[in-house]
Amino acid sequence: MVVISVIMPLYNAERYLEEALHSILAQTYKEFELICINDASTDATLEILKRFQNEDNRIRIIENEERLGAAISRNRGIKASRGKYITFLDGDDIFEEEMLNLSYKAMEKYNTDLVMYECKHIPSESIHEKRVIQRRDSFIEKYCKRPFSMKDCRPIEIMHLPVQPYSKLYRKSFIENNRLHFQSLPCCNDVYFGEMALYLAKRMIMLNDRRIMVYIRDHDTPTRISYDRDPMCAFFALEKLGKELKKRDMLQQVSEHFSIYAFFIFCYSLRITKKQDIARKFYMFLCEKGIDIIETMIREYSNKSDSYAYGLLGNFKTLDFDLNWYSNEDSITYYLHKNIKRVMSLFETYKNRNIKIALWGAGLKGRAVLSVLNEYGLQVSEVIDIDKSKQGKTIAGYRIESPDVIRGKVRTVLTCTYDVYCQVSEKIVSEGIEVIDLEDIISLA
Repeated sequence: MVVISVIMPLYNAERYLEEALHSILAQTYKEFELICINDASTDATLEILKRFQNEDNRIRIIENEERLGAAISRNRGIKASRGKYITFLDGDDIFEEEMLNLSYKAMEKYNTDLVMYECKHIPSESIHEKRVIQRRDSFIEKYCKRPFSMKDCRPIEIMHLPVQPYSKLYRKSFIENNRLHFQSLPCCNDVYFGEMALYLAKRMIMLNDRRIMVYIRDHDTPTRISYDRDPMCAFFALEKLGKELKKRDMLQQVSEHFSIYAFFIFCYSLRITKKQDIARKFYMFLCEKGIDIIETMIREYSNKSDSYAYGLLGNFKTLDFDLNWYSNEDSITYYLHKNIKRVMSLFETYKNRNIKIALWGAGLKGRAVLSVLNEYGLQVSEVIDIDKSKQGKTIAGYRIESPDVIRGKVRTVLTCTYDVYCQVSEKIVSEGIEVIDLEDIISLA
């Protein structure tokens, strides 16, 4: 009996494919089919699939006569699927053995269009290390206790929900009835599908389980598609999303969500584009034409709500590419600007008490926090990171220090995420150092 269809597009996936197949076939839920679409691979991908198929008849193989890309391959998988539910996975990732079982039970219990679960990018060498994600009670209460839809979410909360198709189990009838499909692009080909599903779902829920359900293997080699990624694909995906929302008479209700998401995905696309000439060309396109196209879609709604949110896209037209400002943009910057008076009051209180504040975390969120703090003249005494590869480097004028530096010097540590807050609190709980969760201060769910 087939209840769940697992769709996996594959192109030259021989290096990690066996690991991925083993982790799928080891699922505690057994009533699934694994549809593997071999996208004209030139390595041993097909041979590996056939060997596994001989040992497990739940594996179905679809062969593309020529390379069609991941999007068309996934669309072929949807059409061929026999399950009531569908999920999409990649051939180089690792999956928690309870993933299908728990998401299936949630789907049946809550009768939702889709169920979301945790996913995390992991360096290849530590892909098999079991991990958990810390979630605050307010997050669990809002997203994990009962079904919700996008209309129940503030616009910035679009950034809290995972857009990747591999982080969800979908009801097949939901996909078919809404004519959802993957957009054929060299990259960002899942953005339209994933984001549109969030807007369309009348009922969705996130698993209340801190375990990572999908471990996404990070790669950083010149042979990867990501190395030659074209950020224009992000624009094409957002343009299609906006046009489709308007066509379905939905854009008015979600225009602010759409505007915020467009801003952050453009920033993200610039950050991960490794070739500066390509990034600069994309930035110039946004400045001269692209932002106008997006703003034209939402202009009639932009005076009815949050002017700050709608004004974000204008940064591309007023700020210079060489300032590299987009590298510091994260959803936390939105909350900081919206709640800056609360943050300034916190810093003033500790300054009056002659208490030094250190910032723990020199990653993207740490850079984003420092950028906003500097904008408002707020300073921390130290920037700390447990990652030894970052220590000694400079960020926003601060030298990144090891955690040892705070002992005897700092009485208060500010963290950027709840996950880090939990980890830091556990490390220094016995040292009399106060740990403050910045996300809690700025009411980030």
